[in-house]
Amino acid sequence: MTSRIVTDFQLSIKEGKLEDFKAFINLMIEVTDINEPDTLVYEWYINEDGSECHLIENFKDSEAFMAHLENVSHMFDTLFQFSTMTRAKIYGRPSDELKQSLDPLGVEYFDNFNGVTR
Repeated sequence: MTSRIVTDFQLSIKEGKLEDFKAFINLMIEVTDINEPDTLVYEWYINEDGSECHLIENFKDSEAFMAHLENVSHMFDTLFQFSTMTRAKIYGRPSDELKQSLDPLGVEYFDNFNGVTR
């Protein structure tokens, strides 16, 4: 069993805001890359017409995810000027503290049932 936490956040990009969204995401990526060695994956995917985005994250553990939230949560108001969160899924076993931080986002939680982790 792994302590890793994986996310899939789905966002709807507001009409006419795609370029602003992309520029702001680049800033969020830079801040994450520089300050978070235990954020293992931080990848943004945009569909062909630029209307939807998925953020896939993989954290070493709940503490790494909490560090990420402390690092970027001040940026959420700006992010939501350009997009709206439409779905939030968390895979793994987040700590109670992490769940408390994420619950306001309407997160769905999925516990690991079985699989292979390398």
